[in-house]
Amino acid sequence: MMNVRFNKIKNIFLAALAVLMLFLSFPQVLYAKDPDSSKIYVTDEAEILSDTKESKLQKKCKSVSKNCKTDVAVLTISKGLDYTDLDNYVRTFAKEKGYAYDASSSEADYIVYVIDMKSRAVRVVTSGIAKSDISQSDLQSIIDKTTSTLSDGNYYKACVKYTDITQNLLSTSKTYKLFLYMPIKLGIAAVIAIIVVLVMMFNAKTKMTVDGNTYAKNGVHVYRREDRFINTTVTTRTIETNNSSGGSSGGGGGNSGSAGGHF
Repeated sequence: MMNVRFNKIKNIFLAALAVLMLFLSFPQVLYAKDPDSSKIYVTDEAEILSDTKESKLQKKCKSVSKNCKTDVAVLTISKGLDYTDLDNYVRTFAKEKGYAYDASSSEADYIVYVIDMKSRAVRVVTSGIAKSDISQSDLQSIIDKTTSTLSDGNYYKACVKYTDITQNLLSTSKTYKLFLYMPIKLGIAAVIAIIVVLVMMFNAKTKMTVDGNTYAKNGVHVYRREDRFINTTVTTRTIETNNSSGGSSGGGGGNSGSAGGHF
């Protein structure tokens, strides 16, 4: 019986070791893919950025996209759009550009900072992780913290602020923290599991908890215990309800999908 138990534990250990080796052999499967090198994160249709600054901002957005596991983009236009019309324009634009960090996600993961020079409107449009993990107040804070910079004509600086704030918001989100360093977490868990199995193997091999005295006379004592049903008492009372039409809306995570302002 001891040999059977030992063999079972041994098989568990070997299986855990095999999984760990497989895990270490294919680390790229567990890591999130890098952003598409050909993807354009900055589209300056309004031509308010120099080529040098546009290139720097492209690299910045690519880096932040990788860190946040969400496409982080910038769009400038001069079409005189605002509010819902501008939001719809951005969503169509995002779809055409293929903004979706992980193609396997049920909803495209992206956040776009759009500046319309004709309407003087600035908006942030979100989808996927950016929509579920950034609160409405935090989304509005992106607008509030960049509007004055836009008013000063420093469009590049405003865009950099947007990327920095976005990275801070998404890198501290629950979703990001859950998957952050996931391969390392899995590796640590596998090592702990192997150590536990080794301890179990050692104890199973060196200790005998059953001997002849276990089944000796007077070695087993059986006690009888029973519960008897007596009666049931039921107490009823009326619960008053408030039927007034007033109410409050519950708070929750995420945002409505966009926020905006003017400069």
